[in-house]
Amino acid sequence: MTVEEMLRAERFNPCGKCGGYATRRLTEEQIAYYRAAYRVHEIARRVRWTLAHRDLASDTASLLAELKDWDDRPPADEWFETKGQGLQWRRIVSELHQQALVLS
Repeated sequence: MTVEEMLRAERFNPCGKCGGYATRRLTEEQIAYYRAAYRVHEIARRVRWTLAHRDLASDTASLLAELKDWDDRPPADEWFETKGQGLQWRRIVSELHQQALVLS
């Protein structure tokens, strides 16, 4: 599964297969990436929900602030095996940020 597929997936269950066992076998950099990807996936879910339910959305300012923080922060080089993967991460976060800007 690619980063893009993971972040765009409607139903993301990172611990559904192994109950978290895999995270105990990862390096610190891999765990940092895993946590960041999980958080960005949650933000993507919130952006999709808010775009679909604008009349019910309430706290878009905090969502936008967190996305701006992610967009301004470059991913750690050790997270990705290739430069293309890092660029893909930046593109996805930037797209989410642009989508959230529509909400403000």
